[in-house]
Amino acid sequence: MKTAVVILALGVVVLGIAVGLAHATDYLQTLKEGSWICTTPEAYDLAIAEQRKPNSNLSDMKERFLAQKLCVYADAEFIEKMMVPYAKIVERRGNKVKVTFIVQYRKSLEFLHRQISRLTFVGWTDASNLEDKEIL
Repeated sequence: MKTAVVILALGVVVLGIAVGLAHATDYLQTLKEGSWICTTPEAYDLAIAEQRKPNSNLSDMKERFLAQKLCVYADAEFIEKMMVPYAKIVERRGNKVKVTFIVQYRKSLEFLHRQISRLTFVGWTDASNLEDKEIL
């Protein structure tokens, strides 16, 4: 009887660890370079459709979508400034995910003086734009 209780308790602990690890992967993901993060799934689809047009200009698109407050383009520099826990999934809708993450900007003011700004982004992207981030 005691053996069965111990095995059952051990099974619950292992299951709890497995569930915890499954959720942990959501917290250890970052965006792929070249991803769009948009206010709505529809705005994301619009950005992708426009980017795929043969004569589209990416720099003009980035400026226009940012000015309209629809989307932000994640280039290598943007992704480099993302802070731990990187991209956390807060909602799923089909193949789109709503993520939240913090980006930190540093600006040197004078010698040994700098200004640090942290912005929290929340937006929609395709689930395939997330990749696991290895933490050393």
